[in-house]
Amino acid sequence: MPLVTIDPGLCLKDGLCARICRKVFSHKAEGTVPVIEHEAFCNACGHCALICPSGAIRLDGVPADKIHPVRRDLIPSYEQVRELIASRRSIRTFQKRPVEKEVIGRIIEGARFAPSAKNTGSTRFIVVQDGTLIRAIASATADWLGKTAKRLKNPLWRKLYLMTGARDAEGMARWVGRFRLMAESMRQGTDLVLFDAPALILFHADRSVRFADENANLALQNGTLIACSLGLGSFYTGYVVTASGRDKAIPRLVGLPEDHRIYGGLALGYPEIRFSRWIERNPAMVTWM
Repeated sequence: MPLVTIDPGLCLKDGLCARICRKVFSHKAEGTVPVIEHEAFCNACGHCALICPSGAIRLDGVPADKIHPVRRDLIPSYEQVRELIASRRSIRTFQKRPVEKEVIGRIIEGARFAPSAKNTGSTRFIVVQDGTLIRAIASATADWLGKTAKRLKNPLWRKLYLMTGARDAEGMARWVGRFRLMAESMRQGTDLVLFDAPALILFHADRSVRFADENANLALQNGTLIACSLGLGSFYTGYVVTASGRDKAIPRLVGLPEDHRIYGGLALGYPEIRFSRWIERNPAMVTWM
């Protein structure tokens, strides 16, 4: 069955599909039905079906009930979007209150609309709400950090271990000190990894998918903004993500498929402390050409 078809009886011969997707369609002449020349290049993104005013294009996997009109009255202004982005903070102090399943579902709903390379939609989600399991994930991360700190005492390991933000001896020493602190704090009962967050979303994908990492983190960024709009606090769980890629403890705890990798993590909760102000970032460094 063809992936894309054009109903010549419905087609208005306006060539919009060829203009929106020149990889797949061509429009030989005005007043003619566009031609599907390179169907193999189609990513099933739906642009052609969305742009066709007469519904002449049929795309396999995109039935008519999946196409919805844009509610332009609900689209926020530039000022509203910018205020949301500027005021969003990483939150690590949470109320002892669970995050409702339906609220987390709305965050994932926003995350799944993030763009993905070649429209693969490769990102999958694991939602952890069980406090014991969240604590186990934090403990496994802290254990890995502690082991890494010990390993990095060895000068050879320090040379071999490339760590973002710690590419010199002074920077490495700071990271090692931080790792030791987090490991020791966890042993003493204080969670400096997930900060006793009530919920955790892990963004994972088949490691063989190209750009799986980028796809997951685009989805995560959508999720942070949705979470903020819902009055939730969140932070990126970088230590958990790194530990899960270098140690099997966390993948085992969450039942991650063998061929998958965790590419992003978002800790969630209702903020105990809220910010009523935001701070300027450094000016953008731009080269105009």
